[in-house]
Amino acid sequence: MNKRIILMLSIILLTLNSCDLTEEPYGFYSDKNFYKTVQDADAALLYAYNAFNYTAYNRGIIDMGDLPSETIKVKPGEGNGVQELDLWKNTNNNGTLADFFQYCYIAINRANAVIENVVDKDFNQADKKRILGEAYTIRAWSYFSLVRVFGRVPMQKQMVSNEAQTNPKLAENLDEVYNFIIEDLLKAESYLSINKKVGRFDKVSSWAILAKVYLNIASGKNYNAAGYRDMALDATKMYAEAAKWSAKVLNEQSEFAFDEVLSNIYDVDKPDGSEHIWLLSLDRTGNTTSEFGSSQLMWMPWGPGASYFVKNAAGVMKPTQNGWEVYHIIPAFRASYGKTDKRETQLIGDQIFDSKGAIIGSVRNGNIPAAFSTKYLDPNFIGNRTSTRPLMIRFSDIALTYAEAVGPTSEGEKWLNKIRVRAGINPIALDMNIINFRKAVLQERVWELAFEGHRLFDLRRTASVVSTVPEAMAAGLSEDQAAFYPIPLRELDLNPKAR
Repeated sequence: MNKRIILMLSIILLTLNSCDLTEEPYGFYSDKNFYKTVQDADAALLYAYNAFNYTAYNRGIIDMGDLPSETIKVKPGEGNGVQELDLWKNTNNNGTLADFFQYCYIAINRANAVIENVVDKDFNQADKKRILGEAYTIRAWSYFSLVRVFGRVPMQKQMVSNEAQTNPKLAENLDEVYNFIIEDLLKAESYLSINKKVGRFDKVSSWAILAKVYLNIASGKNYNAAGYRDMALDATKMYAEAAKWSAKVLNEQSEFAFDEVLSNIYDVDKPDGSEHIWLLSLDRTGNTTSEFGSSQLMWMPWGPGASYFVKNAAGVMKPTQNGWEVYHIIPAFRASYGKTDKRETQLIGDQIFDSKGAIIGSVRNGNIPAAFSTKYLDPNFIGNRTSTRPLMIRFSDIALTYAEAVGPTSEGEKWLNKIRVRAGINPIALDMNIINFRKAVLQERVWELAFEGHRLFDLRRTASVVSTVPEAMAAGLSEDQAAFYPIPLRELDLNPKAR
């Protein structure tokens, strides 16, 4: 490895262990000892991406996106605040929320470092635009992650290079956060080209995130969700923007596409498949927990205490690790699928087998605790290391974003029905009004994107958490109280401006 890259990875970028950034930095860099070449800048960019690979961030995708919903529960005894997330008994001392908050800001600070050190460099324009475009997208995605979880958050818009910059001020409102996200994404879109590469953002990624951002604002306003109801932006215009950017993904490029074969999407050895607009770059050959995936372990049952076999999405018996059975699919949610829906019959399991195909564990017999997702399977696992990757942005997610944004038009109905037909269920009737059509799209999203980290955010932007999730209702929460999690106490103590 290039010695300059090794130097960078060990001491550069002022990466701190908390988003409040009050701990001593690991090291400083300057133009005198780094960012001399495009290779240096690329190494710094990869370092920014790496923040998403840590378990504290990527496990949070499920712990916050699915666990507080009606789709899954967590096993008894699991720690770090996930029981509280499951039961809607959260406090600002929740460890999972604190970890997620922290790693979002680590990504932001690393992206800030790249932007500030590359913007004035005399690199060739193609490389300079690519690097800046990816850094702006990293920063925008990090703030989008934060605003959907916590609402108003501190706005760290500059790289931290001294102690005076370690206490960023809390955003005045959601407009400030979203305007910053959109500004970054529009810059990124203008800089990036269409360049499909596993684990990296490109122009299509920026289009997709813009579509999701605008839909979040539009539906938040439309459904009178907390925070969003007070935004200055107009819901109709925001739906139009969501339709515009999602249409670009669907119609103005050919690198990403709708995959007609459902099982292809979940083939761990096809990370460059047509559906995958953005996946995290995790691989079984990695040596550390930020290099390999552990999603398989989170879903698979404990079983016999050794590896066993399950049926993958294609119905083929494949070996899998003895898992930690952290996530349990709620029976009522599983039953909500139609009998012919492949997303239930092919992607949810309730039996495990030996090498000869004999059942050695099943939910029915009570020797495994619950049904599990088979979206995350790697039959070529190496010990606890797998190539299972969080499914961050899929083409089908953006197709449904488009359908929700445009409503019951011929194109909106086409994309919704393509997803239903692929799943083996009947197309919807084509005579719905816009309210009922959007309800149908939201229902399709929960079936199509189950266990991929989307559900809570769909419930929040439609102000329907309490009316949908029994635990939220039992906790006595209002929709406004369920709309955002509290900023972690350790961050408030260290950054008074975040209060």
